[in-house]
Amino acid sequence: MREKQLTISVPPHIKNPGDVTTAMRDVIIALMPAFLLSVYFFGLSSVFVTGVCILSCMMTEFFIRTLFGRPFSLKDLSAVVTGLLLALSLPPTTPWWLAALGGIVAIGIAKELFGGLGKNIFNPALFARTFLFVFTLWYPLLEEYIKPLWWKSIGFTTLLTAKYYHDGVILVDFAGKKIDGITAATPMAITKIGSPVFHTLEGYTSLLLGNIGGVLGGSALALLAGAAYLIYKGHIDLKIPGSILITSAILAIIFGRDPIFQILGGGLILGAFFMATDWVTSPITPMGKIIYGVGIGIFTFFVRTYGTRVEGMCTAILHMNVIALFIDRYTQRRYFGGGTK
Repeated sequence: MREKQLTISVPPHIKNPGDVTTAMRDVIIALMPAFLLSVYFFGLSSVFVTGVCILSCMMTEFFIRTLFGRPFSLKDLSAVVTGLLLALSLPPTTPWWLAALGGIVAIGIAKELFGGLGKNIFNPALFARTFLFVFTLWYPLLEEYIKPLWWKSIGFTTLLTAKYYHDGVILVDFAGKKIDGITAATPMAITKIGSPVFHTLEGYTSLLLGNIGGVLGGSALALLAGAAYLIYKGHIDLKIPGSILITSAILAIIFGRDPIFQILGGGLILGAFFMATDWVTSPITPMGKIIYGVGIGIFTFFVRTYGTRVEGMCTAILHMNVIALFIDRYTQRRYFGGGTK
C-alpha cells in the first residue's frame, strides 16, 4: 500500500489550483482600476512613480539574489506587486530617487534580508513607506500633494512632451511655458483641522472616485472593485478587511465621528484589502484573522483621532504583523484528547 506524502513549504499557502505566480498576477489585475484612475487624475507623473517603484523592486531582487547565489524569483511577480503597492501608497509628486529608495528598502530589507518571499515578517511595501516617511530627512517631499485633474489646464495629450520639475509644487514646462500645478491637502488633513467638507454626499463621492489630493491609490471604488475580484478568485476573504471596516465604523459611532469618512478616507480600503490580507504576514486561522483585523481597526482609529499624524493604517498593519504569529499560535483549533496540534 502506497504511503501518502506530505509536502511542506514556506508560505504563502495558496488554497486554489493555481500557484504563487497566478495569485500575484491576479493581484496586479485587481490593482489596475486604481492605477488607471490615478493616471486619469494625476497624469503621467502617476505612470512615472509607479514605473520607478516596480523597476527598483525588480532590480533589487535580481541583484541580491545574484549576489547571494539564491534562485531567481522574478517570475513569481511578487516584486512587481510590491512595487505597485508601494507606488499606490505614495503621492504623485514623489521624486524618482525617493521612489527608487523605497523599492530598494522594500525588497532589500523587508523581504530578502529575511530570506525572501514567505519568510518576511513585515509587509514590504508598507515597511518601505514607513521608512521613507519616518526614517529619512526627505519626508516633507512626500507630504506635498496636488489637486486631481490639474493637467486639464494644458490638456492631457500635451503631457507627452511636457517636462516635469519638483520644487515644492509641480511645474510643467510645455513649449517654454511653465504652469504651476495646484497643491491640495489630503482629506484626512483637512478633516483633522475640523473642516466638514468631506462629510457631505459630494465629499463621499470624491472619496469613492479618488477625486482628491493624496496618494495614487485614493479611489475607494476602484480598490473595492479589485478586492471583489480577489474574493471571487478565492485569494482573500472578508474576515480581515471586514473586521477592520466594522471596527473602524463602530469606534467612529461611539466617539462621535463620521463612520463613512473613516472607511473611505485615507488608506483604509487599500490597507484593509490589499496589505493587511498579505498571505505571508497575516494570520491564517479564522479567529486569528478577526482578532488581527480588529486590532488594526482599533490602532488606526486612535492614531487618526488622537495621534499627531493624520493616518495610522500603515503603522497599524506593521505593528500587527509583529504579533500575527502569536495570534495564530493561540487561535489554533484544539483537538479532543490532547493540546494544540
